[in-house]
Amino acid sequence: MPIGEYIGALLTALGDLWGFALIGSFFVMICEGAKPNRRKDEEAEKPGDFALPVMILSLITPLLLFFHAFLTVGATLPGLIALVALLGGLIIGSSLIGWIIGLVARDVGRTLSRAGPFLAVVVFALTAYVTWESVFGFVNDFVSGIAGG
Repeated sequence: MPIGEYIGALLTALGDLWGFALIGSFFVMICEGAKPNRRKDEEAEKPGDFALPVMILSLITPLLLFFHAFLTVGATLPGLIALVALLGGLIIGSSLIGWIIGLVARDVGRTLSRAGPFLAVVVFALTAYVTWESVFGFVNDFVSGIAGG
């Protein structure tokens, strides 16, 4: 079976909301990558108080998507290859698209970069809603296993 069919089966098994969270994560990564380099005469923008939590949420979001998919689909080799190919392509593709936007259209890149933190919070909320049950189940089993000895 070709990798495209495995990815299609993966998306079907995980559901529409997982796909929407994946698409949202793709757009957030584009926004984060679209920040243009400063010109020599521009001053550096100081990160606000909101920057660190948003950065952490942006890092956790793809990890939650991967973790949920891994727990839902299982550890079969074709499913794992499709999952890694899908998320790896998503991360590399969105980084390249954001970088190109930052180079070609500085004003658009700056606007996307400013919208990125707000989108990151919304996408994290959707991802948390989609993945909470599998993550909670895993943590519960893990803690029960440790407590049980």
